[in-house]
Amino acid sequence: MNKKLSFLLIVLLFFLAGCKRQPADFQRASFERIISLSPNLTETLHALGQGDKIVAVSDYCFYPPEVNHKERIGGLLNPNLEKILLLKPDLLIGTPAHAELARKLQAYQIPFVLLPNDGLNDVFFTIDSLGRLLNCPGRAKQLLKTIKDSLSYYQALSRQIVKRAPGAALIIGRDPGSVRHLTVVGPHTFLDSVWTFLGGKNIFSDLAVKYSQVGQESFLTRQPDLIIEFKFKEQWSARRDSLNKIEWQPLSKIPAVKHNQIYVLTGDYTLIPGPRVYELARDYYRILRQYAQKPF
Repeated sequence: MNKKLSFLLIVLLFFLAGCKRQPADFQRASFERIISLSPNLTETLHALGQGDKIVAVSDYCFYPPEVNHKERIGGLLNPNLEKILLLKPDLLIGTPAHAELARKLQAYQIPFVLLPNDGLNDVFFTIDSLGRLLNCPGRAKQLLKTIKDSLSYYQALSRQIVKRAPGAALIIGRDPGSVRHLTVVGPHTFLDSVWTFLGGKNIFSDLAVKYSQVGQESFLTRQPDLIIEFKFKEQWSARRDSLNKIEWQPLSKIPAVKHNQIYVLTGDYTLIPGPRVYELARDYYRILRQYAQKPF
């Protein structure tokens, strides 16, 4: 039994211990009132054709547009337990970050499943697990094939142009208007795994944590070829892009700034490890293609 399947079964056994159901019964159960606690799970449920079973979502779920008509039960730090109970869900689905909420709800005997959401393989695992759990394995299998085919397509295109894996700094935050307090992406993360899948290199892949705030000296030491910033759902323009590149000038000695290789991704899918992962792969491929076309 692989590690992640063991993880899922442990979660099921732990949270169903007081539910008077055996694990086999849980697998055969039919769930009609689901609360989704994470955007990636909400998107996956809809992609599997199970959106009509969702009675509520977290405050951070906005895709697909149909979820805007769903009840909201708060976010990770402020879940509304009273509202959750009033909605009478027969299943809650979350990520490992929701373990504390799961413990609080254990006394109410509501089935609660936690699914990993760190890397690319977790996207596949979540789709497969929900397909089995909600009795739609065929739909899950087809969805997985579509996603993997798209990823393989962009990987093949990237291999044709990548002669040397460019080192990128993947950045999810910094002080406005400056290059202070840079928050970078480390290993074993969604953004890292898709980038390396396409042939790129994450210059912070040796960090001991998944995300970390680093200083400018780290960039001067590691010398990234590319800087990729994630500005989730921000309105972008050519003018903003130009101003953004000016903000990086204090680090003009690193190759990425020196050669104007600073890219910004704003899509609402970029930070959500869900079925739209192929769109992130497409964006990464476009960056690799632009980099490969430069004369340096």
